[in-house]
Amino acid sequence: MRPVLLSLLAACASSTIAEKPGPRGLRADQHLNVASREDGRADELTRWPDTRPGPDGMPALQLTASAWFGTWDTVAEHHRLAQIHRSAAGAIQSEYEEACRDTPAEKVMVSPLQRWGIGGSDTENGTIVLLTAEAGPPERLLEAMRCHRAWMMLQRTDMDDCPLDLPGLKVHARGDADGIELTMTVVDAKLVPELRRRAAHDLEASHHTAH
Repeated sequence: MRPVLLSLLAACASSTIAEKPGPRGLRADQHLNVASREDGRADELTRWPDTRPGPDGMPALQLTASAWFGTWDTVAEHHRLAQIHRSAAGAIQSEYEEACRDTPAEKVMVSPLQRWGIGGSDTENGTIVLLTAEAGPPERLLEAMRCHRAWMMLQRTDMDDCPLDLPGLKVHARGDADGIELTMTVVDAKLVPELRRRAAHDLEASHHTAH
């Protein structure tokens, strides 16, 4: 029974292992890819057993009087999983549309930290990022950060070093005519070093980004 069990486990896992999730889970395009595979699997199961002629002209599956035969219909389950992933992709798209509205794509794709960052320092449980006054006011900056964070969930990008893509991120902004200060922390203390590393990466990249 062990080989059969292993093959069943492999079949159940195949729909998800092909998509490597990011820090905040599967992106919208990955959810749609999984949904497509689940629908494809359901379609395959509706055609089982295969009675098409084999190489010798005989049906691929021949049933005799002594043959044991049974079915376990998992078609509905695959369709259900496909719908779950399509719904997840739709929710991500809706969040992006709500956060970004009519913001031009060229602005959405660039992190505000890279666009306006000028310096920063580590704190006990996170990091501080300093930005030019052009990034403000603070409320508008936070909206831009939310938009960029939502955009990253649409599809896989080269944003593996972006601090805004970390789960459990908390940001506090304050500023005046001289500039804006962001205090960034994460819920999971184990991610603090990664938050600091990513923030430093964005600040380094900001020196090469046209404001």
